[in-house]
Amino acid sequence: MKKAIKVKFSGFTLVEMIVCLVIALSLVMLGTVEISAYRQQLVLNNTTKEIKSSIEQAARFSTIKHESVTIIYQPDTKILTFKGRGFSQNIQIASTITIYGLKSTMLITNDGILAPKTITIDDGQHSQKIKLQMLWGRAIEE
Repeated sequence: MKKAIKVKFSGFTLVEMIVCLVIALSLVMLGTVEISAYRQQLVLNNTTKEIKSSIEQAARFSTIKHESVTIIYQPDTKILTFKGRGFSQNIQIASTITIYGLKSTMLITNDGILAPKTITIDDGQHSQKIKLQMLWGRAIEE
């Protein structure tokens, strides 16, 4: 006589599958949060470096060409403008960034001198400072 052959399939039960999905999704979400924080820090770092290098570039231009450059910051449109007779540059600041210590209008003299001050660039969670010591021709990032 023929015997009935029982074939037993092993696999995940519904509970085991749900546990695996929860673990996998939590790992994916953790990575997403970390990428978002990294991106936010990257925007802050790049904005700080761009502002610093633009101020130094305007000061060098003023020193070499003996022409003053005006720095105009418009907080409502988040635009930082550098204007001189032969120098013009606009920087669009990200909407998440706030700049403190930057007056609406500052002047770099025709000798490349700007009154010392500290500019704070903040994104709501982190902040970076730029110390302007333009009597000596330096902008120091903290």
